[in-house]
Amino acid sequence: MKRMLVLFCLFSLGTPLGGAWRSTQPRLSFQHSELVQSGRLLSLPMPAGDLHTLLPDEDGRRLYIAIKDHLLSTSLDDITRNPKKIHWPANPDRVEDCIMAGKNLQTECANFLRVLELYNQTHLYACGTGAFNPRCAFIPTTLFDGAAEQTLPDEDTESGKGKCPYDPNQRTATTIVGGELYAGISSDFLSHDTAFIRSLGERHVIRTEQYDSTWLQGAEFVHVSAMSESDNEEDDKVYVFFTERAQEAEGAAGKVLYSRVARVCKNDIGGQRSLVHKWSTFQKARLVCSVPGPDGIQTHFDKLQDIFIQRGRDKKNPLIYGLFTTTSNLLNGSAVCVYRMQDINRAFKGNFLHREGQQYKWTEYKGRVPYPRPGTCPSSTYGGYGSTREYPDDVIFFSRTHPLMQELVRPHGGQPLLVRVGVPYKLTRLLVDRVEAVNGQYDVLFIGTDSGQVLKVIHLPKGNKQNQEVTLEQLQVFKQWLFAGSAEGVVQLGLFQCDLYGQVCAECCLARDPYCTWDGHSCSAYMPNGRRRNIRQVNDDGNPLNQGNSTYLECLPKSHHATVTWYKEIGENSLEQHKVTSGEHLVVIDRGILIPRAQLNHAGVYHCQLEEHGFQWTAVTIRLTVWSPSLYPPVASTQPWYQDVMALINHSKLERHCKKLSQRQNSKEASSHRLNKQDRKRAERHRHREGGGGGGGEKDKGKGRKNRSRMQSSPQRLPRSSKT
Repeated sequence: MKRMLVLFCLFSLGTPLGGAWRSTQPRLSFQHSELVQSGRLLSLPMPAGDLHTLLPDEDGRRLYIAIKDHLLSTSLDDITRNPKKIHWPANPDRVEDCIMAGKNLQTECANFLRVLELYNQTHLYACGTGAFNPRCAFIPTTLFDGAAEQTLPDEDTESGKGKCPYDPNQRTATTIVGGELYAGISSDFLSHDTAFIRSLGERHVIRTEQYDSTWLQGAEFVHVSAMSESDNEEDDKVYVFFTERAQEAEGAAGKVLYSRVARVCKNDIGGQRSLVHKWSTFQKARLVCSVPGPDGIQTHFDKLQDIFIQRGRDKKNPLIYGLFTTTSNLLNGSAVCVYRMQDINRAFKGNFLHREGQQYKWTEYKGRVPYPRPGTCPSSTYGGYGSTREYPDDVIFFSRTHPLMQELVRPHGGQPLLVRVGVPYKLTRLLVDRVEAVNGQYDVLFIGTDSGQVLKVIHLPKGNKQNQEVTLEQLQVFKQWLFAGSAEGVVQLGLFQCDLYGQVCAECCLARDPYCTWDGHSCSAYMPNGRRRNIRQVNDDGNPLNQGNSTYLECLPKSHHATVTWYKEIGENSLEQHKVTSGEHLVVIDRGILIPRAQLNHAGVYHCQLEEHGFQWTAVTIRLTVWSPSLYPPVASTQPWYQDVMALINHSKLERHCKKLSQRQNSKEASSHRLNKQDRKRAERHRHREGGGGGGGEKDKGKGRKNRSRMQSSPQRLPRSSKT
């Protein structure tokens, strides 16, 4: 599991975008072994591998996991608690046919689960490739209440054509809206026909135009989501995000990839005479995520990897976070761009592109646009049409021949939120959690990489584009947990590790983690109504040393972004300090001071001062004492404390000295044990004499109770005899 998760807390207060091109160092590093030993990381190994989907169910408190030939269910609060498994293999006959077709048994001829959705409160809907024979099934959640492992019979499944890809290597994006499955898939055996399809439910299956490159061309689907455009539900649309070959950009340079956002109306049922059982409201626009260069040339991140939709109070205007990578072999880079929903809607309300002229080039369409405007949903808001089948023929024809919009969707602020170039990994997955911090709301990004790391990035929407970062493959955020998965298994980790940031106020504040705050005693999770105080402390440490010996004064700040400066007090009682620099007799390095041969002038008090973004604090104070045999000759053995110190200085006698100290300590413990045993015997005799005789009057009884009370209130006093 070590290869799967190494968590980096990369909280770097960013510079303007130009600085984002430089590879930044993580501010804090949390190693896998550290998280496991501290009990912060829970892991669920899965030898089956090929993890595709993590699906949290808040109502049922379960986490569903889709992998090769299996569907798992485990506790949402502790993934190691009572996991259940459903075995769903491909039909053996289909496996043989798959192998005969030249496919690989391990990587293709199995049932790779590619669709997993919550259908309702009692059922899941799942689909697998079925060895190039897609199959789907409604799975009751109560099925996991039985044995730890069960098998799903083939007769309990249905055809998955149009719902799940044949090839497990093809990207798939799905969602269920109102009991209907919206799926972006490659819908044929050879993966030539990429389509956006609506199935399930009572309405007829509807899809994009088949084998029409102006609609879709080699699309790789990333995300599907339903969104409201107005208070009228008839205007609701379903958006699909994908990457495809861009016909409008292809030429001598060859194949060019563009990222797109497309949308259709939820109540679209196709045309009456044209586009029958095809989308009649399908439109698409280009998503741009680029960095402007000094010469005006844009560096584009054109391959969309993931999308996260952050919904706020205004449900009709969420923020769209997109994760992109470059398509160039010369530049290995990734970026995160943020889009506003109003900007996407404006692009779909703009002009259309079309082909014209002898060279059949893509240009702006300047002719008449029919009414109702293509892409408009049939509703009482626009024209009062009952369904798309009532649309005029010219509207349906225009929709069929003009699916591409001219206006580009650019990121909010005109540039990426985060750029990573020249690093040995690419960003692959993205999740966003909105957190209420001490000084307002922040969006915290959890970004997965193809190298098995997770970045934690805080979005600070300020004027100078300040960013923060922290570092997987597949992940889900739920409540206070981050769920992360890969081919090796699933792990569960808290969204914050406040106590690991440091033990002083400055270190906690410099972490700038909106989940955390200084509570007066420690760095802890922020509670909006919690009381806050300011306390910090610095400790001194002694370190005796023989003259001529070597030593190393170490200072290891938790933050990799802190600057270390050493200072030494000038005199014993002086407050003045001078900066320690490298010389003939000592060397100042990144994390400490190396003294090859200690001299008397090296003695003194050293302070390790840290500075980060204008904040300064002392991390370590070391009092170095240098002993000289000429100045401190051996003394009589009547000074045991001095013998102890000299034994510690003389390394050759250290082992023997430790043995003596151990014997001395054991002797003290044995003597204390004998003394305590004698005390217990005296106490027993004391209680026996007070309780015995049976003829004592009330006065004697009161005296006995009084004596016992004194014993309990003063446990360290020896019990007094009743004769005293």
